[in-house]
Amino acid sequence: MKDWIKATIALIISIVTIAIIFHISNFEVSLSIIRTLDYKFLVIAFLLQVSFWLLWALRLKIIAKTLGSDVSYSYSLITTLSSMFFAAITPSSAGGEPVRVKMVADVCKSYGTASAVVLIERLLDAIFFAISLPILVILTGFYVGLGFRVAGIFSLFLVLFIALLYTLLKNPKKIERFVEKLFKFTRRFLKGRTDEIKAKVITEALRFRVALIDILKSKHYACIVFLLTIAMWLLGFLIPSFILLAMHLPPYFLFSITAQVIIVVVSLIPLTPGSSGIAEGTMAYLYSAFVPQGALGVLVAIWRTITYYTNLFFGFLVSLKILKSG
Repeated sequence: MKDWIKATIALIISIVTIAIIFHISNFEVSLSIIRTLDYKFLVIAFLLQVSFWLLWALRLKIIAKTLGSDVSYSYSLITTLSSMFFAAITPSSAGGEPVRVKMVADVCKSYGTASAVVLIERLLDAIFFAISLPILVILTGFYVGLGFRVAGIFSLFLVLFIALLYTLLKNPKKIERFVEKLFKFTRRFLKGRTDEIKAKVITEALRFRVALIDILKSKHYACIVFLLTIAMWLLGFLIPSFILLAMHLPPYFLFSITAQVIIVVVSLIPLTPGSSGIAEGTMAYLYSAFVPQGALGVLVAIWRTITYYTNLFFGFLVSLKILKSG
């Protein structure tokens, strides 16, 4: 399916869901809120989203540098924005990772190293969510049952993934045997230079192992990128609070951040492109616990515009520029 069709489907699902939320809410109250919006807080909310992009790009650059790849900050930012477009049109945001791997590999000349960079990014995110969600739920007492269920399932998958990764990385021979078994299974689907392809995959897999070990040994850089991860997500999670301030409502900082963590984890369910519909519905459900019903439609619409539609728009422009220059 063409990318523009995926983007259109994602937008339609998102807009329809927001329209339903407006319909369920008190529409007259929503219109009153829109007329009295304080736009300086909306500007701050947008700048927080820009900060999210900038910090993500900085994290990508630092991880790549730790692995010996000199990725410029501008290229890192372009990579980040482009990958966010493809993440926004694929279920579970899965389309962003292959784009980042490809673009980083174009610089470092190794798919193994580039894969390690992107995997480290995702591991940092996963560790942040696995730690922060139960702590926030305990502090706020907000949706305790749902919060702990989401945190428990997410943490279980994280532990299983780390255990699998450790098993594979502990001994390079295990990686080779894993690739051998993989190629035995896929040999019937591959034609031509099977042995050559297999040798290339093993080489890149071993480079991946070395790169992953290198960054785990670099405790100084590991601390820096994890602190960047915390700052990046917290800035992004402050966006709804500033939208609430723009609506002349209390910001509910701690409750809002807790809700945002739950929304991100729930949005990993691979059902719709960019979790359209899921994110909006979950947002309305969680925020209905502390935000007036009439304000929900406006809150969700502005939040999705700043955090999702901008990813689509700017990511599309950057991706288009890359295609034209390529």
